[in-house]
Amino acid sequence: MKAEIEIPCKEPDKIIESLKPDMDQTEKFDVNITKNKDGIKIEVESNEISGLLAAINSYLKMIKTLKDLEEIK
Repeated sequence: MKAEIEIPCKEPDKIIESLKPDMDQTEKFDVNITKNKDGIKIEVESNEISGLLAAINSYLKMIKTLKDLEEIK
């Protein structure tokens, strides 16, 4: 199973750099985050729906926090 999510943001490079330590491959899922035209693109792949959902939820929460920090600046 694979999911692709595109998220607009002002400073994609900073968000990607902040997430790099958490992008190590795990047994449940693989994550790839890249910069695109308007923000970032997250690609998550897993053999199980539980792994896919866990990765999506985790990364979306982290990205929301980082985007909130962008707004504070």
